[in-house]
Order: sequence, then structure tokens, then C-alpha cells
Amino acid sequence: MLYNKIEEKDVEFFESVVGKRFVSANPAICASYSSKSIMGLESQIAEAVVRPRYTNEVRNILIWCSDRRIPVTPVSAGLSGGFACPVFKPAGVHLDMSRMDRIIEIDEDNRYVVIEPGVTNGELWAYMKKYHPDYIPPIADGAPPAATVLGDGIDRGFSLVTSSMGPQGEIFMGAEVVMPTGDILNYGSMALNGTKPFYRWGLGPELFSTLMGSQGTMGIVTKGVVKIFPHPHFKTVKAWAMGNPQDMQDLTLQIGKLEFGIAHNTVMVQGGNWPLVMTRWPKDKVPNDYSFYEKIGIPKWWMNWEIWANTQEELDFVCKTIDEYAINFKNSDKCREPDAIREWKLHPKQIESRMKKPNKIAVPYSWWEAGFLFITWYTPWNECAEFAEYYNSILKKYGFAEVMWIASIERCRQAICMPIVCFDSSKPDDFIRVQDMNRETTEYCLKKGWINYRPDPNIHAPSTYSMAGTYLKYLRKVKEMFDPNYIMHPGRLMLP
Repeated sequence: MLYNKIEEKDVEFFESVVGKRFVSANPAICASYSSKSIMGLESQIAEAVVRPRYTNEVRNILIWCSDRRIPVTPVSAGLSGGFACPVFKPAGVHLDMSRMDRIIEIDEDNRYVVIEPGVTNGELWAYMKKYHPDYIPPIADGAPPAATVLGDGIDRGFSLVTSSMGPQGEIFMGAEVVMPTGDILNYGSMALNGTKPFYRWGLGPELFSTLMGSQGTMGIVTKGVVKIFPHPHFKTVKAWAMGNPQDMQDLTLQIGKLEFGIAHNTVMVQGGNWPLVMTRWPKDKVPNDYSFYEKIGIPKWWMNWEIWANTQEELDFVCKTIDEYAINFKNSDKCREPDAIREWKLHPKQIESRMKKPNKIAVPYSWWEAGFLFITWYTPWNECAEFAEYYNSILKKYGFAEVMWIASIERCRQAICMPIVCFDSSKPDDFIRVQDMNRETTEYCLKKGWINYRPDPNIHAPSTYSMAGTYLKYLRKVKEMFDPNYIMHPGRLMLP
């Protein structure tokens, strides 16, 4: 696909749309938007940054860029790094959506919030705490306060209630989207003009799924609707230790199947292995062997259940049930290492820190060396232990710390498995080592039927779509319907 580079007349047009103050073609400013971190290693420096404020401004920019065949990459906060930025040259327009930051409507009865793409986790959490304290928004757990709510929602990400309610894609109710052709499309029940966004599936056949996980390839979301949830006052975190990932998987699955009265109360269920602790500190400050962590009570593997309840009695019942199931599992013939199964008594400050929202639990991994990369896969829950054992063996093979984080999606129907690759981002050889490992693991994981989340456009996407058959053919037809000149950031979908 051939694209045009940005010329002076393009910059002048953008300035006429959003104002000179909100356009920059300064190479230093453009470079400041580029990043190589967290979710991907490839990115390009855009030729211009444009910061719209209103839907009509976005529309005018897209029509111009489509006519001129100038690529456009929409970014709300860009905190996922890497592929949140342009991937291919010429990088074209970096459309910074952060000025579109209005909280438009909060409906407590129908339990949704309508927001613009620049609204951050911290802003929405603080606003609702002040004006709607009985409800919480589905902010991304682990992401910093500056990350955006809609960015995570469109990516079908992981929120603070994902184990109970499902991934962010399940709680995204509707959207206003500007297409590269200039059309404005409303998804969900909002497709019927004037209708509240109370029903995700709208006027079926529903086009909603063409937006979810699209990585900015189909159009630009200018308004989004996500569910909000009751915010009960009775909370705690239970943690149990295990000696291996298989026991962690099997015990957690038993509890996840208790879907009424127990598992729905466990809003966040997540765990991992002891290097998760080690790699949250500078490499030269802590020991690298397990014996040190064993002495201070860190188990080899563990699982946390964050529990919300409406009454103390309800909270006590859920905690008691988890404990009973853990003890019964320890004494069963399904348990591989009974001696390792024990309750991990958390300090009140640990519990308080775990439940603090928004949090920054993802940030400290960069302290270990100089950078880190999340390579995330979805598996059936009952295959997450196999994933962990395999991937840790490959991390070890390539000389990386064996860091594994695993969390439940929708009461252990799926697992989100995230090896955290800690490497020195100042060393070019380390980038090569990461990508070589990524290629090897991708080939294996796809053969197992595991699905990558936020795929690398140079590694995951080509391998994935080579196995997708007719699906890719029709995905491209959808792309061409919405974006006939292919100007929207092709990102992780390998389009074109």
C-alpha cells in the first residue's frame, strides 16, 4: 500500500481544523510521542501530531487524510507503548485524542457511563468517588491512573472486575465512531437515533464486534459506553500458596465453578510465581535465588482472590468457602504437592495496597533491568498450567527471569497468561533475543490453539492469520468497507 508523506499544505489544513496550538510537525515533539515498551517493541515517529477536541474535527481530519492517502494512528494515552504508536512508514498523523476528555453521562439505574476517549482511569475514578460513590467504573487493573478507560475497553482488556464480569469487551455497551470515509456510525442500541445505550447488541446483525480489538484499524471512537458496577464496602483479599502451577490451576478452577454465591464475589482472581516479587526490584538489590524468598514466606506459586460483598456475613461466607475448598483440595488425590498448600496470610497493608484503585502494579518491573515487555496469551483455564510450564522453560532457555502472571477471566472460563519479559532496553542484542524467543513461542502457542492478546504485527499477526483461512478474507472485506483507502493504523491486525 502506497501512502503520501505529510506536506506543508496538510499541516496548514490541520491547523485550520483544530487550531495552530494543537498541531505540531516538530520532529522533537513527534519523537516524544513514540515509545518502545510494555506491549510492543516496534514503533515509528509520526510526521505530525494533531490534537482534536470535537467529533467533527476528527471527521474533517479523516476525510482529508483519506483523500490524500495519509496514514492516521489514533492514540488516547499511548501507555501501552510500542504498537499504540505508528508501526509502518510513512508514519503520518499521530491523532492524540487526550483533549476529548468529557464525562458525558452517568446513569446509575441502567448502570453505564458515557465518556470520550481521553478520559483516564484516575479522572473517572475520582469523579465517581465524589459524585457517584456507590458505583465504580471498570478501570484497567494494573494500569496507571493516566491510562484511558476506552483504550482498555476497545482492546477487550482486563479490569478490576474481570474475574466476575468478564473482559472489558463484554462490558463495552456502545460507541460513536468516525469512519475514514467521514461517516459517523453509532454502535449498539444507540444506532437507533435518540435511544439510550442500554443494549449492546443493538439492531442486529450487530456490527459491534468489528470495533472490538480492532486496534484503531476500522475507525476512531469519539464516544464510548461502558458498564459501571456497585461498589460494596466489605472487601478483602484471600491468598493461598501452591508449589506448582498445576495445583494453582486446579484449585482455582474448583472455586471458579462455584458461580452463584461464591465466584461472582471474587472480582479479581490472579496469581503467579515467586519471580514476580524478585523482578519488582532493581536486579542488583535483591537475591536471584528462591531460598531468600522462601525464608520470608513467599510461596513458589500462589493465587489471590479479591472478594467484594454487601455484608460482613456474605464476605465471611465466601472466605470460609475458599478456605474449605483449599483444605479439601490439599487432602485430595488431585493435589500434586500437598505440603505446599497453605493459606498465605497477607499483612493488612498488603491487602490495602492490592485493593487500592487505580494502581501502578505494572510499573516496577522496569526496575529489574531497564525495560519489560508483556507478551500475553488467552488459554482455556484448564490449560494455563501447561502454558506456564512451557513458557517458563523458554524464558530460562533465552536467559530471562521466569516471570509468570496468570488471572481468571469470567470465573475461570478463560485464563489470561502473561509472561513478563525483563530485559535491558539499552542493549540492541536484548531486543533480538526477545523477538527470537517471541517467534519460537508463537509457533508453539498457536499450534496449541492459544490466542495472543495485542499481537505483534511482525510476529504474532502473520502467524495467526496464516492459520485463520477464510476469516482473514472477510476481515479484509470489512476493513475495505470502512476504510477503502487503508489509511487507518494497520497495527496488530496486519492490514493491509
